[in-house]
Parts: sequence; C-alpha cells; structure tokens
Amino acid sequence: MIVIFEFSLNKESDKTLYLQLYKKLKNEIKNNIPADTKLPPIRKLAEKVGVNPATVVKAYNLLAEDNLIYKKVGSGSFVAPTQKVIRPETGENMLEHGQIKLSENINLASAAPSKELFPVEDFKYAINQVLERDQGEAFSYQKSQGFLPLRKSIQKYFMNNGINSSLKQIQVVSGAQQAIDILSKILLDFGEKIVVEDPTYFGALQAFNSRKADIITVKMQADGADLAELETHLKEKQIKFFFTMQNFQNPTGVNWSFEKQQQLLKLAEEYDFYIIEDDILSDLYYNESRVKTLKESDEKDRVIYIKSFSKVFMPGLRLAFIILPDKLLPELLEAKYATDISSGGLTQRAFDFYLREGLLDKHIDLQRKLFRKKYNLMTAEIKSELPAEIKVVYESKGGLYLWLKLPANVDAKELYQAAVSIGLVFSPGYLFSLNNIFSNYIRLSFAAVNEDEIRKGIKLFKKIYYEYLGKEIDQEYSPLL
Repeated sequence: MIVIFEFSLNKESDKTLYLQLYKKLKNEIKNNIPADTKLPPIRKLAEKVGVNPATVVKAYNLLAEDNLIYKKVGSGSFVAPTQKVIRPETGENMLEHGQIKLSENINLASAAPSKELFPVEDFKYAINQVLERDQGEAFSYQKSQGFLPLRKSIQKYFMNNGINSSLKQIQVVSGAQQAIDILSKILLDFGEKIVVEDPTYFGALQAFNSRKADIITVKMQADGADLAELETHLKEKQIKFFFTMQNFQNPTGVNWSFEKQQQLLKLAEEYDFYIIEDDILSDLYYNESRVKTLKESDEKDRVIYIKSFSKVFMPGLRLAFIILPDKLLPELLEAKYATDISSGGLTQRAFDFYLREGLLDKHIDLQRKLFRKKYNLMTAEIKSELPAEIKVVYESKGGLYLWLKLPANVDAKELYQAAVSIGLVFSPGYLFSLNNIFSNYIRLSFAAVNEDEIRKGIKLFKKIYYEYLGKEIDQEYSPLL
C-alpha cells in the first residue's frame, strides 16, 4: 500500500519548502502511518504538493537521517519500524571508534594506532607527487566504483595475498564501517535473519540493528565460531549472511583455523547464504608466515570481502575496499552513489601512488614488528602483575587485542567507571554483544599506547581491581568473600 498525503505547503512562508515538507511528513509518520508503509515516489509527491522533485529528495533524506524511513534500492522509501538503538550508557562506543580525546589518560580502549605511528612523511611525498602530476584533476569527483588505477593497484595487492578477483568486482568505499552499512542496505530487508560471532564488532551490530535485522549469535571458540551451533540455526531457518572477522577477531583476537574456514564455506553453499568477511588485521601476524583469509578459498563467490588498512595505516583517510559477486554490483553502486557519490579523489590517488611505490608493504612490516613487541609486553605484564583469576581467554598470534575474563562476580562496566576516574580506559565486554553474557569480560588494546603506558596501565588496572574487591593489593583472592 502507498500512503496518500492530503496537505499543502505555504510558499509565502520564510521557511524553506523542503523543511516544511519534512516536518509535515514527520508528523504524519509519527502519528498516522504504520511501519513498512510505502511512501509516494518522489515525482508523484512533488506533483501532488507542487514542488520540485529535489525538494522531496531533501525531505526524504532528512527523514532517513532521523531513522523515520528506510530506502530499499529499486523499490522506494518506506516508514521505518520503531528503532531499537544499541547505546551504551557510559559512552564507550565513542572510545571504540577513537572519537574521545584521551591525551591525559592511558587509553587501552582505542583500536586506532597512535598518531606518532602514522607514515606522515611518506604519505606527504605521495600527495605532492600526485598534485604535481594531476594538478586540479586530483580534486575532481571519481566514479562511484572508485579511481580506476587504485582499483588496479589493489587488485594486484590482493593477488599477491592469494585473492583473485576481477577488476569489476572491486568497489572503493569510505572506510570499513561504510562498507558494512552499504552491504546492510542492499542485502537486508527489515526483519531478515543474519548470524554474527559472539562477541563481535560493535559497529557491525549497530549497522545491522539499524536495518532491524533478526540477529542470531554463535559463540566464539579458540579456532573460530562454533560451527555446530551455527548449523543448528541453519537447519531451523534461512539466513541472509554470516558476518565474521576471520583473522585476529575483534574483540577476542581469535584466528580461524583453516579447517573451520573450509567447513564454513561448505555450510554457505549447502544452506545458501553469503559470508561477509571483515578483514582489518590479517596483515598484523606475529609469526613468520602470513595468515589465510577466507576469501582466498572462496571458489563459489560466497564471500563478500571487506579490506581496510585503517588499523595499520591512517584511520582518518577513510578508505576501504569490497570484493563482491557480480550480481550485487549494480545495487551496491547505486547505494554508494546515494550515500556520498564517491570516496575522496585526492585520497584515492595518493594511496594508489603509495601502493605502487611499495611504501605500504614497508610500513606494514615496521608496524608488525612494533605491535608484536607491544603484544609480548602486555601479555607479560598481565601475567606478572594481575592475579591468577584474571585470564587471557585466547592466545593470539597477531592483531591488537587481548580478551580478558574476570571472576563472575566482577562487573566490568562498574570497573570501567572506576578506572576512568583515575585516568585509565578500556572496553567492557558487554559492548561487543547483544546479550549480557560478557559482563565480566574486558578488551584491552595496545594500539594507541607506548611501552611505558602499557606498564603503567596494567598497574592501574591492578589497583582499581583490588579496590573494587575491597582488598589490599596482592591479598589472596577468594570468590566466596
């Protein structure tokens, strides 16, 4: 059913027409129109109220920003159901995305590298070379799919890492979060079922929740998600996709085994679903040999692969890449264009130059050695400073995170609030799950801290932990007290 509106706009008013239309539509949606009702097509509504179609587009965009309507590519705009918002009470989601300035604190929450680690001089060289070469063309709009030379460079990068894809399958986007958001828009209708690892990345949960997806969780194990549990769900219901971080998963640090990767691909083929592989950390392996992505073994186009370098490069550049099946490309291009037309032209050209000059490989090699040293230091400090009842759940072979389990009677959220008061921040476990089963877990990240801060941070954590228990430091712990 398409709703019919009976109202007019005041063209003599000082208020712009699109704001008038937005407010009238907002009032109707909140008071009179049921969820999932289709709104009139842009041109029909423009004719009805006597305005330019661009006016309707602006009004619809404002409604979408307010989460009052949702858009289905090729179908139109619809009234959104009441939103269930995931919103932590203490603002740790801001820490997760590196949006709070913590210069006076020891930040064991941020997954973004410290700005001192950014390759500023090399990238400045790349930008200067591009400006000299391309002049004003460097600031022009790119095609929505991305700057063609960059797509060729990243295709070669993928091939060198065992991933074969055609050039037309590669889409440039403005960061991994935009990739997740756009894929949610083109793959999900409201209420469709998906599966995620538990725990998992908070930003992905937000994106899927915004589409009102029916989110099913499967628990993480030392070698990947519990695939027996996954198959139990698959036998009961059809899912649209499984979201996974195969290498050094956020927040657990788990690396999927090759055997489980193969099992997952077989399940995707048997039960007909896509796998979204979010890869931000596979480059940060600590052993001599690199880890395998799931996409390397994907022979049936089941894996939609997202690659971002934000955690090993410079997060503010907002660049990521998607490899997706050919049949999804038209919808993704349309959604990308509707979102921001294209990713930044100068950024794409400079990153292309940076890749072609071999500067990224050089930088990642340096980062790998640095973060391996930080990982070894943090694990050693935890073992020597913290009481035995605090456990590192999984031994990681790379990445930026340690996932710690506290005693069952310790609330990580309360511990976090106490820590902030003395200048220490970390990520409480409840942030990474729809359930509350990780209330006594925390994630520690060593991305944004130096070695001295790691040592001091673990000592501060020890201090607030004992104060929380009402005990003296090093007093023997008893869970019965």
